[in-house]
Amino acid sequence: MKKNKIKSNEKVDLLVFLVPSLALLAIFVLWPMIYSIAMSFYDWNPLKEKIFIGIENYIHLFKDELWWESVWNTTKYTLINVPIIVVVALLMSELVIFIEKKSKFLVKLVKSVYFLPCVLSLVATGVAWRYLLGTNYGVINGMLNSLGLHSVAWLTSTKIALATMAMVTVWRWSGYYMVIAVAGRLDIPVSYYEAADIEGAGAWHKFRFITLPLLKPVLFYIVLVCVIGTFQEFDLVYAMTAGGPSTSTYLTGYDLYRTAFSSLKMGYASAMAVFLFVFSIIITIIQFRFNKES
Repeated sequence: MKKNKIKSNEKVDLLVFLVPSLALLAIFVLWPMIYSIAMSFYDWNPLKEKIFIGIENYIHLFKDELWWESVWNTTKYTLINVPIIVVVALLMSELVIFIEKKSKFLVKLVKSVYFLPCVLSLVATGVAWRYLLGTNYGVINGMLNSLGLHSVAWLTSTKIALATMAMVTVWRWSGYYMVIAVAGRLDIPVSYYEAADIEGAGAWHKFRFITLPLLKPVLFYIVLVCVIGTFQEFDLVYAMTAGGPSTSTYLTGYDLYRTAFSSLKMGYASAMAVFLFVFSIIITIIQFRFNKES
């Protein structure tokens, strides 16, 4: 009886701690999600009355050339920055592990430097990089000019503006994913590397046959979060290019923002959000299946 009473008390305590979190989750995540799905079936301007229009928003969405251009731009943006972020985060984590063996103080300094960009405001980061990469007044072009090289239209050329913004994204997020990679790396038993040392394996072979295979779940998580996060990108686009030049950096998150808050087409923007939600689920399922098969 006492055991059952203790278990029931533990359940009550568990509920007491969970209820506030579940309530916040329901209010700020679940309810807005359900409301957005419902509003996607309305012609909704906050200054006018809501009108039920069924699936017309979705029909319009599939015919919207600007929307599909933003989807294509975001896909290219993802293909540029995600692989580079994964590689850079891995290299950073290996360097951190190496430095940790030499100096505890130095490794803390290196971790701080790597992680610092993640702490900065995204809007402030975008504004700072916009000035650094300015075609006529930017610090980076000024350095190139001092070396006798021509200025580069980092953010004003339709050919390289998207790639430039992707590089800023790599700089911004690599340190964050480095922390995750380091955590996964430290979870690998040291005995594997000691056995490899006995067999005479070099650093590359240990990395290829021990580190990479055992970091597979961590790398899968990093890729998954990166892809989903990229399709929600807004701050950097808003601060650096505002979708320009032309529509070369028009991403899905920015298009959704413009539709909702500039054009005040809340119902149509809700349809965009639902599309991105379903797309994220599909991407997650595909990646999970690919992870299982490999």
